[in-house]
Amino acid sequence: MEHQQSSIASAGPGTERLAAFSDGVLAIIITIMVLELKLPEAAFQGDVWPNFLAPLAPKLAVYALSFCIVGTMWIHHHQLLAAVRRGSPQLMWTNLLLLFFMSLIPLATSFLGEHPLLPRAVSFYAAVLALSSGVFSFLRFHLGRLPETDPKQLPFRRATIVRSVASTLLYAGAAILAPFAPVTALALTIFVPVMFNLPLILGGRPQ
Repeated sequence: MEHQQSSIASAGPGTERLAAFSDGVLAIIITIMVLELKLPEAAFQGDVWPNFLAPLAPKLAVYALSFCIVGTMWIHHHQLLAAVRRGSPQLMWTNLLLLFFMSLIPLATSFLGEHPLLPRAVSFYAAVLALSSGVFSFLRFHLGRLPETDPKQLPFRRATIVRSVASTLLYAGAAILAPFAPVTALALTIFVPVMFNLPLILGGRPQ
């Protein structure tokens, strides 16, 4: 509990409630996604694979992907707020816009889980991620230029912003590509969180 309070407090004066509210919304987003994983009616009849795992596998895979994406954005969102010394109305409205688009991720996850290779499902999923990533990129760029941002807590490296913008373009490209090559488009949505988390997996710090 003390660690959680210190983490929220580290977001700086005027951003404690913003950090707590954002954490709550992201927790609800993940909860809604997992509640969509309903067991098949024949889950406990016959063999485990055809009656349980096979029908649920696509939904589990999409849920795992969405969980990773939301978790990655939460890590970077926490870093951004931790570097802000003082909140502002523009910061709050931009953050609300980010949460709005992220709140659509459970809907897109459910649609794609039900129809894994349906072009419209892949396109809608990628479009929601593109909008979320685009607002997040703007938020990162905006905070990096504010004097209230502490560069010692979070270096706003140019490479980080470039990678954030590249993620938005990849998601947007996947949304456009989905009607013609849904498998390739889906692969692009998987590549983005791997690109962001690979440095952390290899022993670095999230950037």
